[in-house]
Amino acid sequence: MKITSVETLSVGSQTPGNGRLTNRNFLFVRVHTDEGLVGLGEATLEGHDNAVRGMIADLEPLLLGEDPRRIEHLTQVLIRQKFWQGGVIKGSAVAGVELALWDILGKSVDLPVHQLVGGASRDRIRYYLNGWTGGAVEPAEIGDRAAEAFGQGERALKFSLALPSWPVRDRELLRTLERALDAIRAAVGADTLVMFDGHGRYDADQAIAMAAVLADFECYFFEEPVQPTRVEDTARVARRAAVPIAAGERLARKGEFVDYFRAGAISVAQPDLAHCHGFGESLKIAAIADGFGGWIAPHGPMSPVLTAISLHLDAVIPNFLIQERLRNSTWCESLITEPLRPAEGYLPLPHGPGWGIELDEEVCRAHPPIQVDLPRLFRPDGSVADW
Repeated sequence: MKITSVETLSVGSQTPGNGRLTNRNFLFVRVHTDEGLVGLGEATLEGHDNAVRGMIADLEPLLLGEDPRRIEHLTQVLIRQKFWQGGVIKGSAVAGVELALWDILGKSVDLPVHQLVGGASRDRIRYYLNGWTGGAVEPAEIGDRAAEAFGQGERALKFSLALPSWPVRDRELLRTLERALDAIRAAVGADTLVMFDGHGRYDADQAIAMAAVLADFECYFFEEPVQPTRVEDTARVARRAAVPIAAGERLARKGEFVDYFRAGAISVAQPDLAHCHGFGESLKIAAIADGFGGWIAPHGPMSPVLTAISLHLDAVIPNFLIQERLRNSTWCESLITEPLRPAEGYLPLPHGPGWGIELDEEVCRAHPPIQVDLPRLFRPDGSVADW
């Protein structure tokens, strides 16, 4: 079997809400072979569509004529034989291809990917919902949205506050966070898991103060309290926080996760299979985390394709914690021919060959690419704040 071409497909998706959440083009990768098998992957990187597509086009010549089942070999070729090895642009491009290769391998032997790497160690996959606030920042509205999600059967919720803030100590932000959490707990009760995504917006001092508020409301974890390049600052927050710290969506290689665990910076690693060079690298990251007593909660606010792919990782690793799932527009669930069916806070494990999913071509054609403009935040003095 030989690779004949690599195809990219962009599908536009407006994220429901008030504009404080990211719209995106889902970027799918299909690897074609001379035996008619086609593998499916995802390489979505919000707001960087052209860069990732261009990187995939640059890498394609390295793949043509190669056996797609030599996944580790080809991954090493893609990473190491164009001199520039690192970065999330390349990590996403390689991931899209690598994921498609696993799909081909599974289809070639008529087995789901999770059976190729030891088999499932759990029967269903616990998940949390992201995007349920629609980008709301007013505590009362957040509480109303939480009540709505809880009424629809959601039992684990992550939210963020897309607000510009002052560094060191922003008392107004702390009050808003406290009121938002109070409204959420009033709506969903004490037993629903609640997580907060800092989105890397804060400095260590501000994050430590926020962690104290999160601990008061028994939040499950505090994600990306500071920018991901600041490992020591993350460790400083972790030492002072009474809530577990999570990070990893913007890390592309296993060595970066080693740095975090060695520093005692995180309890929960969040590799994104569409960013961190794919499924094989994620398995290695999970093993590293396990060696440090850490847990894996894969990042995945993308399409149902990436969610379904991530379920295979979740199924096999011993230190799986919880899977992210994005509340997309209703039509997005039909992007795959057999939509995922959540029930009681869990997702079923796909059992078809490869990833066990296929794109619905008609739905893809009905949603052409859109212009993606990420939200931008500025402080009252006009200075730039991290979104």
